[in-house]
Amino acid sequence: MVATRALEEFQSYWVERRGDHNVPVIFLKAAQWFDKDGADGYYCHYDDKGWKHIEFSFEFLMWINVRIKDHKYLVWQIAGGALNITKEE
Repeated sequence: MVATRALEEFQSYWVERRGDHNVPVIFLKAAQWFDKDGADGYYCHYDDKGWKHIEFSFEFLMWINVRIKDHKYLVWQIAGGALNITKEE
């Protein structure tokens, strides 16, 4: 199962730029794409934290939370809640 493998194998990593606007609709969930003012990328609104940067992992088929530091992006934590993808999807 992909989710189990992701929990066991996922490791944080840095990227120079955010991913493209290319996630299949079936996986979008609560993710929204914004492309203005240099903030291109996917975001999710969390009730307790507001809008947060996220990226889709095509390797693990799940959403990952992103932190920004020094103009780089740390893809650091598997996102949950409204972004969970079920086994059937």
